Amino acid sequence: MESQVKSSVMDAIGNTPVVRLARLFPDVDVVAKLEYMNPGGSIKDRMVRHMLKSLPAGTARVVESSSGNTGAALAMASAVLGLRCDVTVPKSTSTEKMKRIRAYGAEVHPCAPDDGSDPAGGYHAVAERLARDGGAHYLDQYQSILNREAHYLDTGPELWRQVAGEIDVFVCGIGSGGSISGIGRYLKEQKPGLTVIGVEPSNSAYREAVTATPAAGPFASVVEGVGKRLPSRSFDPGVVDDVVQVADDVALDWCRRLAREEGILAGGSSGCVAAGIAALLPRLAGKRIATVFPDSGVYYLSKYF
Repeated sequence: MESQVKSSVMDAIGNTPVVRLARLFPDVDVVAKLEYMNPGGSIKDRMVRHMLKSLPAGTARVVESSSGNTGAALAMASAVLGLRCDVTVPKSTSTEKMKRIRAYGAEVHPCAPDDGSDPAGGYHAVAERLARDGGAHYLDQYQSILNREAHYLDTGPELWRQVAGEIDVFVCGIGSGGSISGIGRYLKEQKPGLTVIGVEPSNSAYREAVTATPAAGPFASVVEGVGKRLPSRSFDPGVVDDVVQVADDVALDWCRRLAREEGILAGGSSGCVAAGIAALLPRLAGKRIATVFPDSGVYYLSKYF
C-alpha cells in the first residue's frame, strides 16, 4: 500500500475538486473548480509555489503586494521555508485576510489603494520600497510572467484532465490576470475552438484592453481580488476573446446565492464570475462552461455576509 503522506503543505497544493453548479444553472452545464480547497485557501498557492522555484540563492526575506490571497500563500510558504515575509495590502482588505497572513508569522503593511491618489503610499510602491531597502526579493505577481506560467503548467492541465477535455467555454475573473492568461492559453492549445471570457467589476481596465470599449467612469469596487485601474503586465489579452463587467451588488448577491443554493462558501470574485456566467447564458446555450472559484467566503464574513 502506497503512503499518501505529504512532506509539507506545499506538496498538498492542487488536485482541487470540480463540481457542477446544477442548482444555480439547471438548464446549462456549468462546472467550477474549487480553488479555496488548497491548503493556503486560494488559487494563489499554485502561483506562489511556482514563483518560489525561481527564488535567488541565499534569499532570506520575501516581499509581495497583494489583495490578501497571494500574501497568505507566500506567508504559508515562508513558514515552511524559514523565510522572513512582508506583505503590503490595501487598507480596504478584509480583517480576516490580514489576520490570516499574520497567523503564519508574516508582517502585514496596510497601505493606500492602487487608485493613483497616493502613488508613494500605494501598496505596490510600499512593497517595492520594502524590498529595495531591506534587501528582499519582491515577487511582484502583477508584473511577473511566472504568474501566468504557473497556471499554464499546473492549473490548466489539471482542469483539462478533470473535465476529460469536455469544455467549450472557460470563464474566469481577472485580477492580476495570471489565472485567465495561463489556464486560457493551455485550454486553447488543447482545443483551438474554445472560447475564453473574462469577468471583472464595472469600469475595470481589462475590458478595454481586450475589446477597446472604454470605461464609463473611474474604477472602484468592494469586490476584492478582481478588477484593476490599469491592466497588469501578467495579463495576456491575446488569450481572451471577450470581457464582461458586473456591478458590485449583483456580484455579491450571486456570492450569497452560491452559499445558500450550492453550499459553496466562496469569495466575492467567485460571485462576480457566477454573475458573469448568468449574464452570458443567452450566448452559451448548449455549451459546457468551466470556471475557477479562487477563494473562500470565510475570508469575507465581516464584509459580504
